[in-house]
Amino acid sequence: MRMFNKLPSISRVVPGAIATLELPLGPTYQSINFQCSGTALAIAHFGRINVVIDGKTVQTYKTMFRLTQLNSYYQKEADSATDWSLHFDRDELMDVIYRRAPGIGTQDVQSFYIEIEILAGAPANITMAAFAQVAPVKQPLGVFMKVREYPFSSSVSGEVEIDKLPRGAFYAALHLFKADINNVIVEADQVKILDNTKLVLERFQKGSSPVRRVPQSGAATHIDWLLEGDLAQAINTAGLQDFRVRMLLGTSGAVDIVAETLDTLAGV
Repeated sequence: MRMFNKLPSISRVVPGAIATLELPLGPTYQSINFQCSGTALAIAHFGRINVVIDGKTVQTYKTMFRLTQLNSYYQKEADSATDWSLHFDRDELMDVIYRRAPGIGTQDVQSFYIEIEILAGAPANITMAAFAQVAPVKQPLGVFMKVREYPFSSSVSGEVEIDKLPRGAFYAALHLFKADINNVIVEADQVKILDNTKLVLERFQKGSSPVRRVPQSGAATHIDWLLEGDLAQAINTAGLQDFRVRMLLGTSGAVDIVAETLDTLAGV
């Protein structure tokens, strides 16, 4: 049966510090819920969040707000500054085996911890506690969903491209955080595998199954290859000589590219 465990105390829970949660090894983690408190505590009081396994950062979120945007896209429960979660299992996949497969198995790892940046403006009486949903079967780490950000900036509007995304993993989704990306083209070894406007992409995403997506239209354009819940539709970039994304920008400026890839620790 699933277990719901209170986790050890989080260290350095003070404004201006990096709070650290060290997780017990052995279980397979499906999700971690954080319960926080503090006078007028807000999501804006939390900065970068890193998930680190054996010294390698396997998931990173620029801010807690970025994490809440991604959770909202996948219709996770609503997050707030006092009640928010990291999800490792994937409810949007087609069956329970697929959903549990990306869980973080810790049977064969040496360390697993989560870093949470608490900004200097956070309330002095901030508190944090963590609780885990643990799978019934222990397992080695294996394949999991890596979440990484790749900042990009363009000095011009119009069509721009990025051809430096890492190759080797299976790409499940790309989230392009800039409000006015109006069209996206993805090419693999000079073969066009996607060419859609933001409006069309969102139309497909809102009709996805078993979990309908909630595009964050005011902030991002999403490219999602798992709209049928089928992991086999992820884009395998192993062996590709070229993998690039072309974006049609309404204005110049920064784009945060968030990649979700199925990968192993060796590939991080």
